[in-house]
Amino acid sequence: MIKVYQDRDWLWEQYIARGKSSHAVAKEANCNYATIYNWLHKLDIPTHISGGLWRNEGWLYKHYIAQKESAYAMAKEAGCADLAIYTWLRKYKIPIRSSSEGIFLATKNSVDITPDLLEFMEGEITGDGCVRMPNNRSACYRHSSKYKEYIIWLSGCLNEWGIEQSGRITRYKDKKTGAIGYHYESRYYPELVPIYKRWYSKRDGKMKKTVPEGFKLTSIRARQWYLGDGGFDSYKRKHPGIKLATCDFDRQSVEYLIKELNGLGFKATYQPSENTIRIWVRSVPDFLSWIGPCPVSCYYYKWGY
Repeated sequence: MIKVYQDRDWLWEQYIARGKSSHAVAKEANCNYATIYNWLHKLDIPTHISGGLWRNEGWLYKHYIAQKESAYAMAKEAGCADLAIYTWLRKYKIPIRSSSEGIFLATKNSVDITPDLLEFMEGEITGDGCVRMPNNRSACYRHSSKYKEYIIWLSGCLNEWGIEQSGRITRYKDKKTGAIGYHYESRYYPELVPIYKRWYSKRDGKMKKTVPEGFKLTSIRARQWYLGDGGFDSYKRKHPGIKLATCDFDRQSVEYLIKELNGLGFKATYQPSENTIRIWVRSVPDFLSWIGPCPVSCYYYKWGY
């Protein structure tokens, strides 16, 4: 009687297609793992290089070439970083897609842009967040912060709404200041394209953020803006005002935001020397109360009025 591990189709399915280890296959076949190795060689089935699933040439080829899966999806399944997938694709000389082709395949991603998600994202975009759209088919969300804790919290929030993180959070060093920061990038989604087109317009020959017509400043939008681009204008004074950075916006956008703040009852004025907004001292307690408590501990100091 032929043993199950002597069947080439069965052994290929278990070891190559499913990416199981020889120990796992041996357990399934109720034999010793050395027996599995012997039959892998007898049946001319390529053996795994020791290590993770991403080092399996057959598995890489099947998922990346035959099934046209993204490196991100493969990395998630294999429990590694995107970089590991690309490293071993190159090692096995498996052709790597162009960035445009990869982004095109990524348009299969889908997310429901709910009002709550849009409100949250627009608050972030008013501050440090940005949307990148390399073509008209899909876009991704990016964010950098000096606090890894905040990036992890942000990634978790977006993930709950269905926007998944692409790869790992990366650590970088600012070339000018030497400061350490952390960077997040989401997967590409076609549903983010309208948000990009709503928030970005060409200015001085470049696509830059512009506060869109009809934008309404809510407590959530203001909180996310304040987390990234706000703070007390002086930590030496007993009762400081609040400064909100608007450096990336044109004067028209800044005036629009000032009008929104004043309309909500907060005294805000333009600071031309820095192209920023200042909320006057007497409005600070009401503003902090309106946006609610700080959601992440690394920014508690911004609420320490």
